[in-house]
Amino acid sequence: MNRRWVAFWVVIGLVALGLRLYRLDAQSLWLDEGNSWAMAMQPLPVLVLDLVLPNAAYPLYHLLLKGWIELAGASEWALRLPSALAGALSVPLLALAARAAAPAEPQRTIATAAAALNGLLSPFALWYAQEAKVYALVLLVSAALLWLALRAAQSDRLADWGWLIGLVIVAFFIHRLTALLALSAALIWLFSRPRCYAWPIAAGLLLVGAGMIAAMAAGIGSDRAASGASIAADPLRALWLTFTRFSLDRWPGDLPWWWLVPWLLLFGLGLIALRAAPRPTALVIGIMGGVPLALFGLQLFFTRLYEARYLMIIFPVWVVVLAMGAAPRNTGPGVGLWRGLGALALAGALITSGLALFQPRFGLFSGDPVKEQYREAIAELARRVHPDDAVVIHPGYLRPLYAYYMARLSADPSPEPITFANFWTGENNYSQREWDAERRVALAGYTRSLLLIAPDHARTVDPPLPGDEYGLVGNFWAFSREQRTWPCGIWRFQGVHLFCQEAPEAYITGELVQPATPATATFGDDLQLLGYTLKATTPAGPGVYRAGGNIPLSLFWDVGRPLPEDYSLFIHLCRDCDQPPVAGDDGQPLAGYLPTSTWLPGKPARDDRTVHVPRDLPPGEYRLLIGWYRPSDPSPEGRLPVRGEGALSAGRLWLATIEVVGDGRSSAGLGNSSAVPVREGEGAGRR
Repeated sequence: MNRRWVAFWVVIGLVALGLRLYRLDAQSLWLDEGNSWAMAMQPLPVLVLDLVLPNAAYPLYHLLLKGWIELAGASEWALRLPSALAGALSVPLLALAARAAAPAEPQRTIATAAAALNGLLSPFALWYAQEAKVYALVLLVSAALLWLALRAAQSDRLADWGWLIGLVIVAFFIHRLTALLALSAALIWLFSRPRCYAWPIAAGLLLVGAGMIAAMAAGIGSDRAASGASIAADPLRALWLTFTRFSLDRWPGDLPWWWLVPWLLLFGLGLIALRAAPRPTALVIGIMGGVPLALFGLQLFFTRLYEARYLMIIFPVWVVVLAMGAAPRNTGPGVGLWRGLGALALAGALITSGLALFQPRFGLFSGDPVKEQYREAIAELARRVHPDDAVVIHPGYLRPLYAYYMARLSADPSPEPITFANFWTGENNYSQREWDAERRVALAGYTRSLLLIAPDHARTVDPPLPGDEYGLVGNFWAFSREQRTWPCGIWRFQGVHLFCQEAPEAYITGELVQPATPATATFGDDLQLLGYTLKATTPAGPGVYRAGGNIPLSLFWDVGRPLPEDYSLFIHLCRDCDQPPVAGDDGQPLAGYLPTSTWLPGKPARDDRTVHVPRDLPPGEYRLLIGWYRPSDPSPEGRLPVRGEGALSAGRLWLATIEVVGDGRSSAGLGNSSAVPVREGEGAGRR
């Protein structure tokens, strides 16, 4: 190989890596990525044992990821970097495979460049190269297998077959679905030259493949697709879905139809070129693309379970066929027209790839949230949670993401989450009575609860009734007032929602909540402070808080008579209180769901607040000040005057003095609790 080609492969690899590193950690981890982290946190003996367990789908990936985490850490960027590297390396291999498939120059050069460009810009390949999952590595191995199979079939050298067999063995531990490529490699060897009993042996191998698919269907079952856990598709619909996903990583309807025209043209030209290709090339492309696709389609007759990522093993064949479409034959009638159509189709494919990457709402590089926003939702939760809150996550297999993000977003120990396992262990007919009984036991004694729910996943185990957005769990928090409780916030993020619900007295037990520190102060003429409770988040007890953690505060109020306005409360944390506060909280009671104009005399209101302490705040003593103001006038002049012990100027009340200590992660005994990772299979569809 001359220096020009060496430079080409290096440049292609570096550009591919740059694209895959661009905004690598801009999106939150989603469900399956959280499970990847949880699996990698398993003990080493467990992961080693998974290598020989047939129900472990991709054990070698988790083992490699565990080692990588030991070296690079577990940030979002670090977790995704192995996929970015694998995705970048796959681009030169795709180009090599296309070069091996092309019969001669100049077709060979054109096909090489076309495969490299398609691999570089493919929205489908880029998505999985920016995901902490196995599929970028599957692409890398599948591309290498296709290249080696082409070399082996064309040369029929023992060494080439040996390399192919070796990689097939390794690939099986990377993902069990690559067994279909092993089957394809065996069929290619059988028919690469005349062999005795080739057809009977091939029939036996295909029966083995059908058995593997049957085992897959039995293990997955049809209920996941029927309940919405995955796309329900018959074989014909699956072909169309695969075409749109392989082309532009979209579902039909998510893009203008004409974006697919150049892909249809390029693929059609590739199939025509394949008919004229040498027999070894046509044999390899036909078997490595057709056999896995046919067997995967077979299981759709039984499960209706479709996931495009399961077909990553044939994506290299797709790229090579497109590359052959861009490099039609050198001779024959109309060769100029064929070449012009190929160039036009390739240009259209590359343009629409760029458009898809930046398409609003869907494009990976658009700047919009296209993955589930667990980071943002759990950040909101971390800023508001009290140590004695009930934190509910639904479905329960969101727990790895809760453990991952809470440990990174707060210096305080995380409340142990409550899950309702009966919903996600295969029980889809959970009755209202059973749910009521389990919930009463789980929430008894709590005064506030927060629900973290992923609706798309929840509805697969907790199906909503017609007209409902949520099932039993989500509706309990979404309709807080119907539960005779106060809503205290609803935050909706891409793919995940957060609900807050507060009870005037403890759930179920009815115990009245009293302030730990009684106080007497009056704001304006009628707004009366009855007391407050500072809650403990460190072993030192109430009043000592970590930088990077929360100051959880409950304020108890009454009114002398109904108030004519809705006022907002501010909480300031300051050391020099003549200067702007270093932290604080601001807003109407219970995030606006309990406005002061609704308060009644003799009906005390409790407002649970948190002040998030900046992680870089210097240790020392600080004051907590509170005050009320008219939202129409947030200046000091708009504040209500205050009377009582601790009253300061400008409508401020000195509530308490607290101590801030260093980030708990650098102090013994103040680290985060971590939830036990949950072993899960594939998540329920990626978007």
